[in-house]
Amino acid sequence: MTTPLSPEGMAVRWREKAMRGNGVSLHVRLVVEPSAPPALLLHGLGVGGSVFQPFARRLLPHLAAVVPDLRGHGQSDSPLSAYALADHAADLVELISNELQPPVPVVGHSLGALVGLELARLRPDVVAWLALLDPPLDPERPNRDIGTIYRLRHAAPGGLETYLLGRYAGGRSEVAEILGRLFRQASDGAFEAMLAAPPYQVKPLATRTLVVQADTERGGVLGDAAAKAAVDRLGNATLVKIAGAPHALHGSHPAEVAHAILEFGGYSSGGDSSR
Repeated sequence: MTTPLSPEGMAVRWREKAMRGNGVSLHVRLVVEPSAPPALLLHGLGVGGSVFQPFARRLLPHLAAVVPDLRGHGQSDSPLSAYALADHAADLVELISNELQPPVPVVGHSLGALVGLELARLRPDVVAWLALLDPPLDPERPNRDIGTIYRLRHAAPGGLETYLLGRYAGGRSEVAEILGRLFRQASDGAFEAMLAAPPYQVKPLATRTLVVQADTERGGVLGDAAAKAAVDRLGNATLVKIAGAPHALHGSHPAEVAHAILEFGGYSSGGDSSR
């Protein structure tokens, strides 16, 4: 599959393939042209790796995205149980060790950010650096959308899309329909694990970490005090806040997010990501 032009004016070619996780098969999308070092991009709860494809071109020519559907999401296997963060992280250890050349940069949004933290905690040797996009690390701001979306997935058609229209789709019905299909495709177990999980306890991490904070006035889940506390607790971490950005900030503010990631990674300040 080819999308028109990258920031460098080059055609971007994707490949889709099954890769081995920890006892499951993961559906993975990879940028294969233009060639660049890999970066693992991890999506949020209930969607799939496809949500990162429009954003991924902004990391070129520095980083070529490797975008798995996490277990229970998209076209990956959906086991009956085992949706803890450690289960997702174990899948990624297998993927990185067998298919990539570790260590690799890891970028995670929401649930993907928590999985990235767990991966770096369990196997710091496979993570070059970590970028967390609006991670749910604020106990004062639980994401109540999870329970609502979980319920609407099994309700009459149309209710989920109407809910998503204003909160996630920016008023665009076609985006709400795409997101609705992804949310319905995800396993109940993935949602139930997040609903049952206690607030994530941030611990010191040796891995260099970037925290990209969205705007709580627009639905961001990480407040200022919690963001500062998380960065202080992580230790080797940097905080960037993007004013006016909602929770899915890589979709709404891709240029700013890519700039922050590339600058943190030591590339050319993300110079071409604004195109």
